[in-house]
Amino acid sequence: MSIRLIVLVVGAAAVLWSMVRWRQAVQIGMVLVVLEGAIRKWLVPGAQDLAYFAKDVFFLGAYLGYLRSPARLRFPPARLPALYVTLGASAILGLLEIFNPELPNVLVGILGVKSYFFYVPLLFVLPATFRSDVELGRFLRRYALLSIPVGLLALAQFFSPSSSALNTYARASDEGYVTTFGSSNFVRVTGTFSYISGYASYLFATAILILAILGTIGWRFKRNLWIYLALGMTLLGMLMTGSRGPVFTLILLFPLYWWLTVVRERQGGATLPRLVLALGLLAVFLSYAGPQAIGAFEGRAMGGEDTLSRFTAPFTSPYEVLPDVGLFGYGIGSTHQTATAVTKGIVPYSWLRGLEVEVESGRVMIELGPVGFVLVYFARIYLIFFAFRQVLALSTTFHRAVATAAFLFVLAELPGGVVFDLTTDVYYWFFTALLLTVMRLDRQFQPPAKGVPAAIRPVPLALATNRTLPPVPSPAR
Repeated sequence: MSIRLIVLVVGAAAVLWSMVRWRQAVQIGMVLVVLEGAIRKWLVPGAQDLAYFAKDVFFLGAYLGYLRSPARLRFPPARLPALYVTLGASAILGLLEIFNPELPNVLVGILGVKSYFFYVPLLFVLPATFRSDVELGRFLRRYALLSIPVGLLALAQFFSPSSSALNTYARASDEGYVTTFGSSNFVRVTGTFSYISGYASYLFATAILILAILGTIGWRFKRNLWIYLALGMTLLGMLMTGSRGPVFTLILLFPLYWWLTVVRERQGGATLPRLVLALGLLAVFLSYAGPQAIGAFEGRAMGGEDTLSRFTAPFTSPYEVLPDVGLFGYGIGSTHQTATAVTKGIVPYSWLRGLEVEVESGRVMIELGPVGFVLVYFARIYLIFFAFRQVLALSTTFHRAVATAAFLFVLAELPGGVVFDLTTDVYYWFFTALLLTVMRLDRQFQPPAKGVPAAIRPVPLALATNRTLPPVPSPAR
């Protein structure tokens, strides 16, 4: 039996299993976001194109299982009519765009619809996946700790030659070519991911998640050293990728994080000294553990002359291409990086007639035209304001910290690659779904009656231990 046939059989079985165990399937899908590239590069290199959909198999099964499960009725979706109408209108337009006459074939359009909308159902499935703060906290903590072994692999890649089997991309051609830091012999690492961009997106999402965990526990050190190690490995990984965007974005977002999770919280006065001490220890860790990575990153960051244009391009490129795209663009998926896989025998991207941009905002304008562009970016802007409002409204430290993480992520990705960066695509809808999850959990929270001691309040700080999580007491009524 060929490796491709085995992968197909395993995939079909995974869909059926996921329909039955849809809650577990969602969590496995999120883990496969991290491991999918390693599977493609080292486990099934002869079926990389099929393994590309490994996580999607579990998500698809989870969606179907959720729809057929009576349990979903206990977790009604959040009431967000403006968002749902916008996403629905976008989906209808996207389906119609499959038949855009400018597309070379229907398969390109189907690929585009998948890129725009496949992970949107997480908005409904994820809030029903975690039934309590304890379940959600346990998953988030374990998911953050996954960055430690991934970071150790990246460290091994960084100090290995570019010809090492550790340093390879998930592609069929140019297998010997691996990106380095300019003239340096150090490679730009990919970890368990297929490419640098995927690993960089994962590291940024993980950093935001770990900051939420640390915000929940007030940056305490006791029983949380593994979380601090995960943050250190994540920051070190960012430097070893050589990607400037995640590092600079995290620096820009940190004052917002500090205001929302430290200044505004009741225990902020006690948290601030711990935060300052932790940042100092992280700086020491990075200086001793990765001086070569710091040097390589500094060389690339200081040597870049296109920093300003990279910053302004997401805001200017849609207007630059607008006169050439017409009302409905060139069709959904027309600029997708894998469109050539389903257009064999056609000159790559000849259907765009020379129109080409790198940043996502311009590509969305090319694909969907001004109508689709407005729908896509209205939803993104709406989510930013909605998430910020929830940060101010939620009742517990845990819920506010997760909402802050969602707010920071959707804010950062307004000009980002939500559609065309597969990893960012998953995490964008995952963080948005996390926001809806903590909103549902927060509705279960009732403040203690007047005069009841605060000690018996609900304890959503389940993240504060890496051992057995205590039950969450019921609020007094």
